[in-house]
Amino acid sequence: MKGVSSTPLADDGPVSWRRRLTVVLWTAVLAVTLSGFVALFVLLLSDQRRQDWEQAEVAANNLRISVQREILQTFNGADLVLMSVRELLRGNPDFRFDPQKRRAFLGGSGSDVGIGEIYVLDAKGDLKLSSETSPRLRTNFANEPFFYSHERTKQDLLFTAKTVGVSPMKDAAVILSRRLSDRNGAFAGVAVFSLRLSSFSQLFRSLELGKKGTISLYGTDGTLLLRAPDMKGTIGTNYVTTPIFWRLATATAPFAMPSAIDGVERLYSAGKVDALPLIVSIGLSVDEIYAGWLTLASMTAISFASLAGCVVFLSIMLARELRFRRESEMRYRRLAHIDDLTGLFNRRHFDTCFEDCFAEALQTARPLSIVMIDVDRFKMFNDFYGHQRGDDCLRLIARTIRQRLQRATDIVARYGGEEIAIILPQTGAEEADRIAEDVRQSIEKLAIGHAQSSFGIVTASFGVATFDPTSSEPLHRSTELVASADEALYGAKRSGRNRVISHAVVKTGIPALPPADEAERLALVETLLANLTPTVRQSLDRISQMAAQALGTSLAVVTVVDAEEQRFLGRFGIELESTSRDLAICSHALGSPETMIVLDAARDVRFAGNALVKGERGLRFYAGAPLKEPKTGATIGTLCIVDTVAHTGFTGEQHKLLSGFAAMALEQLESCLEPVEDFAPPRSAAG
Repeated sequence: MKGVSSTPLADDGPVSWRRRLTVVLWTAVLAVTLSGFVALFVLLLSDQRRQDWEQAEVAANNLRISVQREILQTFNGADLVLMSVRELLRGNPDFRFDPQKRRAFLGGSGSDVGIGEIYVLDAKGDLKLSSETSPRLRTNFANEPFFYSHERTKQDLLFTAKTVGVSPMKDAAVILSRRLSDRNGAFAGVAVFSLRLSSFSQLFRSLELGKKGTISLYGTDGTLLLRAPDMKGTIGTNYVTTPIFWRLATATAPFAMPSAIDGVERLYSAGKVDALPLIVSIGLSVDEIYAGWLTLASMTAISFASLAGCVVFLSIMLARELRFRRESEMRYRRLAHIDDLTGLFNRRHFDTCFEDCFAEALQTARPLSIVMIDVDRFKMFNDFYGHQRGDDCLRLIARTIRQRLQRATDIVARYGGEEIAIILPQTGAEEADRIAEDVRQSIEKLAIGHAQSSFGIVTASFGVATFDPTSSEPLHRSTELVASADEALYGAKRSGRNRVISHAVVKTGIPALPPADEAERLALVETLLANLTPTVRQSLDRISQMAAQALGTSLAVVTVVDAEEQRFLGRFGIELESTSRDLAICSHALGSPETMIVLDAARDVRFAGNALVKGERGLRFYAGAPLKEPKTGATIGTLCIVDTVAHTGFTGEQHKLLSGFAAMALEQLESCLEPVEDFAPPRSAAG
């Protein structure tokens, strides 16, 4: 626009410069002083935190080793009992258990059943002698692994079961056994000790682990056998599918992780008990480990805050006169056309200039473009880093945008909050897109850290709209152009953020951004398509049909997305074999770890202009569960259900059902994700 500059100018006289220099110098001194104290406190607190953690690791390791040693000693004692019984049987074949002998071998008295039971089996596996006081329902054990292991070897070895069984008292137990031989060395039977794991309960309860600390005993199959303190309903539960169990089973050093039982984060020290099928886990609450440190940190913070408060108070008193002078100046600036925070034009100035530019475009028949910019996840940035850092971020972005606009006629203004608008007179759609992309890349290159963003840095989304007076469908009001740019901006944010979307793209459907692991994902899709068989396709067709019928939709497909197309590997209710990737709604689900739900595609800015959505028979409802390759986690495609009518909701049960069908489809596809190997018959096991 004639006579309008894109960069607001400030009136900086000698007095203003001196005042600013004073403020800068004093701020630098204050910052250095406070930074020194902060650095000192942070160093001391960090060292103390590290020491607390290392001490907790040593304590957990020592306690775990002590418990393992106690358990192992109990099992060794059980072995000595077995050998004693065997010697008694050799000297006295008519040996029987009476209460006195039972207490001598197994302990316990009264209602206490002792540490386990002893059984003696003959050469046929029949129960010959038992320490139990009640008759057993089972009297032959010839099919048990421990029996035929002793039967096939003459060595006098202790056999320990590889898995945890159940005692007649319905307690978890571990079986130990030794071979019985006659005078000629021939196999004469087996002496068995069924050691009850609940006998360690008193030991577990006697340990002082804090209010939230735990000690647990797992079987190597993942079953929780014993825990202190006990939680109702957990003993006997199998946790083999939980990530924490595999960390416990393979741990070589302490680690921290939330519990699969109560969700409390603990420091765990875990290890297997020698050759026994048992894993001991000691868990110390992370909160309790750091409780003392938090107290120290709080006291330190209070001391620092008091010191900093004194320094800041003196600074405030020193700067009071300067602040009063600045307030009067800022008051006049707010009433004018400059935004106080960014130094850009404000919204009022933008509205005035935009109306003038629109009128000039109508008069000269030259194009006018507008770019709407929104800083991505700026509220989360403010909440995480504080409003001061947020203000600094906006200032830096505003300065970057001004630097990228070279023409004096281009106008940039703060539209509101974290939104910035650019007016580009005499600029067509292609050039406006190029300018927007250049600004977007410049903001990205600032690399301002943003821990709450998936990109890890501050980014911005752009919506571009162009008014061409010579087109067949020109706009009649300036507000329509702003609305078009706003719609394009919304589309950019809905389709992944950190991108430029023009209103022309919105009219045809917004293509999805490729996921971060696109190269690896495409390689998996290529392998899958190369190995795909008609049998797998038929299975996928059946799964698609079941999904559509179970969830009440007219269409269901199993899709994979390659570089150019979306391919239908399984389908129900549709004859097409593929569609363009740019039109595929499924391509938007590739970057999402969760099921993607679109209740009404015609009302979603990403798909409203899509050719597959338009018209009476266009797709309206979509729900797609991702198909993730197990090893890499890459999403190769989706199992989706589609309908030509909009839906009002999608329940949690429907989510689970769709995910279940997706798991079935992925199970069929897994055989196609590996190179085909020649079939080799399994080798027979040696007797």
